[in-house]
Amino acid sequence: MPLPRPESSRVVLIGVADYDHLPPLPAVRNNLAALADFFTSAPGWGLPPEHCTVVTDPKQPSEFINPVQQAAAEATDTLLVYYSGHGHLDDELRYSVSVTGSRQDEPWTCLPYAWLKSVLIQTRAERRVVILDSCFSGQAHGLMADAADALRVQVATTGAVVISSARHDLPALAPIGETYTAFTGELLQVLTHGIAGGPAEISVDAAYAHVKAALAARGRPTPDRTGTDTSGALLIARNPGFRPHTPAAAPRPVPGTHLQALANRLFPLPADVRSTNRRYVEPTSVSERAEPPPVGERYEILLPLGRGGMGTVHVAYDRLLDRRVALKSIQIHGADEPFERQVFWSEVRVAAALSHPNVAAIHDVVESKAGRFFVMELVPGIDLSTALGEGPLSPDQAAEAVHDVLSGLEAAHQRGVVHCDVKPGNIMLTPNGRVKILDFGVSHVITEEGRGPLHRGDGTMVGTPVYMAPESLLGQLPTTSADIYGAGVVFYELCTGQPPFLADNVAKVAALKNAGPATPPSQILPTLPSTYQTIIMRALERDPRERYSSAAEMRAAIAAALYGAN
Repeated sequence: MPLPRPESSRVVLIGVADYDHLPPLPAVRNNLAALADFFTSAPGWGLPPEHCTVVTDPKQPSEFINPVQQAAAEATDTLLVYYSGHGHLDDELRYSVSVTGSRQDEPWTCLPYAWLKSVLIQTRAERRVVILDSCFSGQAHGLMADAADALRVQVATTGAVVISSARHDLPALAPIGETYTAFTGELLQVLTHGIAGGPAEISVDAAYAHVKAALAARGRPTPDRTGTDTSGALLIARNPGFRPHTPAAAPRPVPGTHLQALANRLFPLPADVRSTNRRYVEPTSVSERAEPPPVGERYEILLPLGRGGMGTVHVAYDRLLDRRVALKSIQIHGADEPFERQVFWSEVRVAAALSHPNVAAIHDVVESKAGRFFVMELVPGIDLSTALGEGPLSPDQAAEAVHDVLSGLEAAHQRGVVHCDVKPGNIMLTPNGRVKILDFGVSHVITEEGRGPLHRGDGTMVGTPVYMAPESLLGQLPTTSADIYGAGVVFYELCTGQPPFLADNVAKVAALKNAGPATPPSQILPTLPSTYQTIIMRALERDPRERYSSAAEMRAAIAAALYGAN
């Protein structure tokens, strides 16, 4: 079944954002503009502008129904009608849509859905799609309920489908501060960004299932759908997430090949680099020690390794297991001790909960006269910030590094943990070609209340501004999308040698990130494969909803480009 033919298809987009007697819905105008862009664009349906009618804030029913009637008379292939605004149920639970002058308890001021139903019955269009983004819109599914209905007979061999944003007795959702309504926002995500790993075209059933799952995962109202057996197969969009199978004649490299080549180039490092790089740790024995200070009864501090925002990291010797470990201390500052204690134990619990080959592990917790510490895996190697000192990585090396970082972030996100500080300096490359994420010590744990135990109540910023998402710089609580943005910045910098936004203070960085999109990395590195640029620019979208929905989705996109697989 082909996509709708532009010359014989029609789309009518109707939305009511402002009302005389009902609350405004400002996101509705954004819904209409974005959908119109999709349906008239080449990646979308490619409709001529005159075949896509947008009706904003109709004042009376005739301004609503007349454009639908005209489109229904002209369409012979596909007719799509979309409505976004307040919905209404009368005393007999009959569903109506609102116009600007509608009143909550006066159904005669609204437009009965039955009028739209009659237009669908009369149209010559072979395929009909109705999308209702309003409260109580699930009640419209009575359209398909009557076996004697002429429409049901007519669509038995062609196809008609009704998708509603809410169940018949439930409200829809227009979250305050978000660009789109909840349902239409997820629908646009599918239409414009596609379904990773999906087929070349997206059917109604595939789009509906993806939107429903995304809304359910966020605890939002889920949509409903009715139609004939054939309606779910209707194609409504090309899939930007589609990746063709790699021909057998062009095998892709084994995962890990590129990072191993990078490690082979960097190790062993020259002596002068080892002496100046405090993040490099020789994977050697621990036989040479000279009365180092003890920590508890088990650990001896050997040498400093680095300093983070809330503590110092040392190389230490574990007497019990005869091995080197990393020992992170937390500094206590007088009146802040209760807060610092909470931060310390939260960090321990966060780190201890994670067990993944791309995440540095935690081994132990120590409280002694020397202070409070937790004991971590000592990762031999070099951090990617230092590696960048010798020049950018190859695009494939950068892609493989970010792919493995996303694998570790995916495991953390599944436990409700956001890293908050994804950057090259927190990513170690080991001599055997593996990357490990360091410093989950500034992590944010997502709780049901939306406030994690590591949120700084004193306003202290958590993270490094150059790598932080725009919304984080504006003070919003961190989400998994913030880590995806950080991974995009890392990918950009590993390929080009510089981050996408760079300024000498936080305010300037925030202003740049919120002013517009980043300079495409191909302008700095013309040889960068277009697939990598697409991945990077999507991860760097200002609107979190426009980024990848998860670390797993972004990792799959990189895998498809790098290995020809998910």
